[in-house]
Formats: sequence, C-alpha cells, structure tokens
Amino acid sequence: MKKFTGFLFLITPVLFLIFSGCNSGEKAERQDQVITVSILPQKYFVDKVSGKRFDVNVMVPPGANPVTYEPSPRQMSDLGNSLAYLKIGHVVFEQVWMDRIRSSNPRLKIFDQSENVDLIDHGGNGSTHSHGKGVDPHIWLSPEAIQVQLRNIRNMLIKLDSVNRKDYRENCKALMKDIDSLDAEIQYSLEGIDNREFLIIHPALAYFARDYGLEQIAVQKEGKKPSPARIRNLVDKARERNIQAVIIQKQFSTDEAKTLARELDGEVIQIDPLAYNWMENMRTIAGNLRKALKDSE
Repeated sequence: MKKFTGFLFLITPVLFLIFSGCNSGEKAERQDQVITVSILPQKYFVDKVSGKRFDVNVMVPPGANPVTYEPSPRQMSDLGNSLAYLKIGHVVFEQVWMDRIRSSNPRLKIFDQSENVDLIDHGGNGSTHSHGKGVDPHIWLSPEAIQVQLRNIRNMLIKLDSVNRKDYRENCKALMKDIDSLDAEIQYSLEGIDNREFLIIHPALAYFARDYGLEQIAVQKEGKKPSPARIRNLVDKARERNIQAVIIQKQFSTDEAKTLARELDGEVIQIDPLAYNWMENMRTIAGNLRKALKDSE
C-alpha cells in the first residue's frame, strides 16, 4: 500500500502537467479560431467570407440595444480566447468599452470594419452618443457601403490566416456579386414612388436612404426623447407631406411610435437592423420602407 501511495505521489505531478498541457493546447486552438465582433450582422459577414472557418463571438446579444448594452464579466473574460476583434466603428458600445477591451487584452488584434467607408458626418465633435452629431455608425445598412466593409473583412481574414487567402477572396467576390443583385432588386422595388421621405424614431437608415435617394425624418434628436413641441412639429410636418407610417427599430420602445401613429391615423412599422441574416433582412427593410412610402402617397 505504501508503494502504491508513493507511486501516486510521483505520478500526480506528471498527470497534472499532461492535462494542463492539453488544456493549454485546447485554449490556444480555440483562440486561433475565435473572432469577436460587436453586433450580429458582422457575424453574418465573417461567416460568409471565412466559410465559417472561425467561431464568431458576438458582444451585443440578440434583442439588446448597442447604445445601452453593458457586457457581462463573463463576456469580458471570454475575450481572452479571441484572436481578433472586428469593431464596426463609431457605435456607442465600442466608444464606451473599446479602451477597456484593449487594455484587458493587449495581445488582441483589433480591426476596423469602417475603414475607407464614405461616412455620413452630421458635424459636431465626432461623438456618436447623440446620433445627431458626429459620424453616423449604421454603416452596415447600405449595400453600397458594405462592399467596402467586405474588403476590410477579407483583408482581416487574410492577415489572420494567409494559408486560406484564396478561399477568402473567392467567398468575398461571390458575396459581393449577390449584393449587387440585391441592390438592383431594391432599386427596382423603390422605382416610381414619388414620396421619398419617411418618419423613423431612431435615425438608423441614413446610409440606406443615401443609396436609394430617400430622406429619413428622425424623431429622436441627439439621442433624446422628443419634447411635446417637437412632437407637434413632426406631426404637422408629416401631415403636410402625407406621411402616415412610423418606423421603429425592434430594440427600442414603441411608445413614441404609437403616439405619433395615433396622431397621424397611421401605423407603426417595425424593423430590425441587427438581425443576423443580412441579405434577407435588407429585403425586409426595403419592403417595409416601400410600404411606408406607398402609404404616404
């Protein structure tokens, strides 16, 4: 029995080293395969261009609002398993948390999806907390702007994994071709509509509107709820232009939208700019906008 106990005493450190080595290897392997992104549509793009060669970790979960969301301690800890972080650029979540993410993970490679995108700048000091001043962050809601972003994602993947560069280039090219077809489809669906203005609670569709010659009239200004005076002005403006539908983002309260819709004898139309399946979601958004615009004629 003493011999057996001594044997265990000798072998235990060896087993510990073996299993520790296995766990370290597994962690390193996971790290080599994980890319973290801010919002769900980014996962769609990385999945498509990478051919799902990487696991994609999303910081802002489905249904959460990227303006107000705070990551859990577990999420912040799990970032240590990521090889890279792909930020959308200019969203409030990143402005609040990116310095902490960077300082907690000094080896994390950070890439910017908004690089070289023709950004819409509303002026001010560059802050997007207001969504009324500074750079508009909703760059993924534009078939035209997303082409530039896909090149950024492709280049990121090649830097992380140059061995499979050919696949990333081919996947990116195929997705761009599909987006060209989608763009033509949306252009066609919006032809012949005279009224090009729409009422929206949160100003999320500026890039989409720029692509298709539309104009969004935002209820929220500088991220604040509208005053009674502003509500009256918006109602007068909408009646003058025969706008009845009020568009609301899924992640926001519908109270303001319902109030405006009642005043206009209209309806509330909900969109979800943060849905995963970007292609189908863009078709849905375009269809909802067409309905809102047609109802206004």
